[in-house]
Amino acid sequence: MRTTERRILPNRSCFTLVELLTVIAIIAVLASLLLTAIASAKKKARIVTCTSNLHQFVLALNLYLEDSGGNRPTVAQLVSGKYLQSPGSLICPEDMTGNWGWLVETNGSVPAGGIQPMNNNFSYLVFPLSWDDAEWEKLVKAGEQAGVAACQLHGLGNQNKPNIINYSGLMLRAQLDGSVVRRQFFWNSLPAGGSSSSSTNLISTNLLNTLQIFFDEPTNQANYQ
Repeated sequence: MRTTERRILPNRSCFTLVELLTVIAIIAVLASLLLTAIASAKKKARIVTCTSNLHQFVLALNLYLEDSGGNRPTVAQLVSGKYLQSPGSLICPEDMTGNWGWLVETNGSVPAGGIQPMNNNFSYLVFPLSWDDAEWEKLVKAGEQAGVAACQLHGLGNQNKPNIINYSGLMLRAQLDGSVVRRQFFWNSLPAGGSSSSSTNLISTNLLNTLQIFFDEPTNQANYQ
């Protein structure tokens, strides 16, 4: 009598609900870490781009000052004179308005029709270019570490609000020596105002209200007086 052997097949294994949820959770964590790393890398790349822009700006300014015998240019003159090869270098990659520098220089007053286009839009704070001769001499007298342009757009929120001076955070500052330094800046730490008779002997309210953007300790250094 012949015996028929039966093959016993192993049971097919499958994921349980707990195992499936665990795998999904691990994938979600890994994806979150990846997205965070990508976002951080993009932010660093924007800071590098902005730093390069500020470096180009101060080099262009120094070239213009050398060619003009010390006469300060406007932003438009730096572009039209080809000292800045690309007008795009005036725009910070964090600038959502496309003309942040102009908004700040007009005290943050956004017209009813929105952002007004200009021939040369710019993102950077370049107040020293509009100071009078006496104020400019004070900046030059302060030495090569005095700032001539700054960017305060990194890590900020909605840039379309009219009250621009409420923003604070990382500031990148281009200095006369061509370097770009990182500073933490808060508008509400600025002096409320002043005049030529103030204890700091600063020339005007305009200079007093913007001095801390371009100098580290403006009220403690005698060479600003």
